Amino acid sequence: MACSGGGGHGQPSSAILSPVTPGSLSTSRTRAHSICMVSDFFYPNMGGVESHIYQLSQCLIERGHKVIIVTHAYGNRKGIRYLTNGLKVYYLPLKVMYNQSTATTLFHSLPLLRVRLLGALEHKDVRNVLVQGHIFLNTSLTEAFCMAIVEAASCGLQVVSTRVGGIPEVLPEDLIILCEPSVKSLCKGLEKAILQQKSGALPAPENIHNIVKTFYTWRNVAERTEKVYERVSGEAVLPMDKRLDRLISHCGPVTGYIFAFLAVLDYLLLVFLRWMTPDSIIDVAMDATGPSGAWTHQNPDTTQRVENDEVLDTPR
Repeated sequence: MACSGGGGHGQPSSAILSPVTPGSLSTSRTRAHSICMVSDFFYPNMGGVESHIYQLSQCLIERGHKVIIVTHAYGNRKGIRYLTNGLKVYYLPLKVMYNQSTATTLFHSLPLLRVRLLGALEHKDVRNVLVQGHIFLNTSLTEAFCMAIVEAASCGLQVVSTRVGGIPEVLPEDLIILCEPSVKSLCKGLEKAILQQKSGALPAPENIHNIVKTFYTWRNVAERTEKVYERVSGEAVLPMDKRLDRLISHCGPVTGYIFAFLAVLDYLLLVFLRWMTPDSIIDVAMDATGPSGAWTHQNPDTTQRVENDEVLDTPR
């Protein structure tokens, strides 16, 4: 599972999402999965993206799955580290180019680079900043979920947002005004929100908060994520030639061939790296998570609560 940062890097996590209590989740499932989450953004940074990956990983571990996270090194934090419940994190020695982003994330996110007025906020300050306003404007050009609009709605703000990515699925229509990613459409959306605010047509902030706080919990997110893995793991793994054919047929006669060429280069690079460093000489890290993991055997009756700011960090 690749978790892309998008425009949410550095945004504080939502206070309405419930922390995970070990042992409190249902473990009813058909089989355990080995899950790898990949993201430029992770602990020790703790914004919306980082919190989402951490909390979801903890829930999946409690449901009996093996989870690892791959990110880039943060200063001296390199190699393999273990966080709460034996969550294994690989800090790769990749070059950071800007704002904790490696080359791939930076080039994909160039349209998202904007002027920051407030800078990064501490978690405890988010609510106090949001409640100073009445309307929350989100102008993302690409977005997977957008934790920020959930936070804003939870604080009682009317949300105006671009209709991109998964945003239309996050909030009901009466709590968000969706616009096309253009200046004209966003101006119309803002005018509509201002008129609603002046006319008193919007619900009271506390009523909006009471509605939003029932929408999402990490337990629910973990259960839905597990269903996706169940479905995907049952699909046939295509050989390389069929994967290339699918790229060409789905992405067009020009772009498809470019993607296929890049896929072949990536495959040859992996073959070369495996020849340079065979599997037999790689130091295998301890398997900490899962039903038979070392953490489970060492801490069978753990009752520690997993909070956003309580991360147990153990170097390998």
